[in-house]
Amino acid sequence: MPVLDLVYNSFSGSFRQQRLTALVAALEREGFAVNPLPSRIDGIDLSGKAELVCVHGGDGTLRDTVQALGDRAGQVPLCIAPSGTINLVARELGYAKQPAAFARQLHAAWERGPGSWVKSPLYRLGDMPIVACLSIGPDSQAVARVSSSLKKRIGRYAYVVAMMRQIRAWPRDPMTIRGELADGRPFECEAEAAIVSHGALYGGPFRLSHHAALEADSVELITLGRSTRLDTLRLVTAALLRQSLAERGIADIRTCRRIAFDRCVTPVQVDGDHMPDCAYAIAPGGLALTYVV
Repeated sequence: MPVLDLVYNSFSGSFRQQRLTALVAALEREGFAVNPLPSRIDGIDLSGKAELVCVHGGDGTLRDTVQALGDRAGQVPLCIAPSGTINLVARELGYAKQPAAFARQLHAAWERGPGSWVKSPLYRLGDMPIVACLSIGPDSQAVARVSSSLKKRIGRYAYVVAMMRQIRAWPRDPMTIRGELADGRPFECEAEAAIVSHGALYGGPFRLSHHAALEADSVELITLGRSTRLDTLRLVTAALLRQSLAERGIADIRTCRRIAFDRCVTPVQVDGDHMPDCAYAIAPGGLALTYVV
């Protein structure tokens, strides 16, 4: 069995040392040589020797791990032992939550070999990897308000608290979005809010577009021409009821290969985290991630 770098995020709202200890023990029982590595606020240091990298955290920790791998992200396979706030990628891939079950699942997948593993073409916002999703608008403004200490205490509910706090001063900032559809045709639209979904899920178990999937060499662009409080509530309600946003006229959905904004967009939510840096475009990253599952 391979040498495995186990990247864990001790700052995650659902992180527990006991669970990490149980995970290491379970992986070692399955024959993996485990090298635990804590993530840091300023990045992740990998061993450079692992045949497999396991992320014990959420989508943000996975994104930071992909960033740390650099060009090797297309060569070193990945897996996810869920421990983050939302875990969209882990949900979609069906990774077990319990350490023993996860270790058995990973062992079986490794034994089956690469033919059964999931390939996920990587997309980037500028130089930053996007492993699950991105948003600009009221959603990203709320994420920018999230208290890290509150997130550690109450997990995903910290996002609800942040959204409630911004209801009085509701942000609406129009932008022009241009790009290339998956079939090569150009497009242009005006929007006050945008969501880019690379995986099937968004905000938990919700599907905003039936075409979204980690294996797709495209991303789904969901736009709201108007993002008033009522428009946003309609989108959230439709997602909760698993209704089609496009059929109900709530949002426009496009399957895209490239997306460009007419100006610096900020704040941006990427994989559940606030990104203050200015960025203009989303494009293919030139490699594919491999998930052992």
